[in-house]
Amino acid sequence: MPHQPRLFEENQPQIPDKPALGNGLVVSALKFGNGPMSPAQKRFNQLLNRTETLAKKIEEVDKLADAHRPVMARTLVPLEKEHAALMRQMAVWLDARLRRKGLSAKQKAIARQILCSLTAALASAGDEAMRALYEAHSDTSLEDEEKADAANLKMFMEGMLGEPLGDDETSFENVEDLLRAGMAKMQEKNAAAEAARASRKAKRKKSAAQLKAEALASAQTEDASGALRTIYRQLVSALHPDRETDPAEQLRKTALMKEANTAYEKRDLLGLLQLQLRAELVDASQMTHMAQEKLTALTALLKDRVKVLTEALHMTEQRVMGEFNLPMFFTLSAGALRRHLAEQELDLREEIIAMKQDLTLVQDDARFKRWLKEQHQAARRDDFDPFDLDFD
Repeated sequence: MPHQPRLFEENQPQIPDKPALGNGLVVSALKFGNGPMSPAQKRFNQLLNRTETLAKKIEEVDKLADAHRPVMARTLVPLEKEHAALMRQMAVWLDARLRRKGLSAKQKAIARQILCSLTAALASAGDEAMRALYEAHSDTSLEDEEKADAANLKMFMEGMLGEPLGDDETSFENVEDLLRAGMAKMQEKNAAAEAARASRKAKRKKSAAQLKAEALASAQTEDASGALRTIYRQLVSALHPDRETDPAEQLRKTALMKEANTAYEKRDLLGLLQLQLRAELVDASQMTHMAQEKLTALTALLKDRVKVLTEALHMTEQRVMGEFNLPMFFTLSAGALRRHLAEQELDLREEIIAMKQDLTLVQDDARFKRWLKEQHQAARRDDFDPFDLDFD
């Protein structure tokens, strides 16, 4: 069957804001390296390196996508337009042929199946003329088909979740709404399960070691929050734009304050420290001293930041893979993207050649009827359906 355009490309997973980059000076200033290091200092250095590595990977993936996007557009968009035009031409020709006599009931049914497959793909891409043609030849509307798909998926998801999605009167107009509802329900169940585990854990009598560990963790969290708050307050005091009379400097400080607010909300230690350097509030030696004084607190902040950046990297990779229609477990690299693009281009060119040949072939009625049989047999091989049509 014909190549179908990628659907719903705009509905890609949302990712967190990009992390502040260019923190190399901050990382260097915070690192321990002179003389023997304690295990805690080594762990601190490892976390620093990890945050820097993750931030660079996110930047690299974004740059890779930005470089690949125009190449892909130049290569595939003209071919996709040509392919869509051929699909449209075949659909219009099939519509015209179905209006004439000379086809058996089975041949008409197969021709309508092919026509509906072509027009459904084009209609989903926004072609209203093809939507009208689909409605003219299909027993059901595309809207009804989408609702049926949503209903089937709803049954599957309810079986997987073990409970209904919504009440009896709740209906989902499309698969996207259903998936969002399913994800929300799954998150709700996970949250409830986590709350139940926490409740059970809270009821259990804790050992002296557990109480000590919890107290230590709480103290570390408080120290980390205090350290972050101290840095943020210093920035607010120095950068507040309302205290600035010079318009240009006021604009600069407004931009820096916006960055500081964002970094503080994300608990982005390196981002705040980088702003301190840019604002000339501290120097590298002061940062080194702070790392020695507040090792435990800063370690806790870095652990949190590693988690955030790890998730951000995953979401960035998923977004790029969805945008470029990449297969699961695809390794993102410039060479791999070029090879995948070459394969996509080759597939499209082959399909275009095949469709041009088909459009020429179907002009002869005897060959058209043989073509219908071949298309039907090929479809059955690709997707066996016991209720599908067959030739005697």
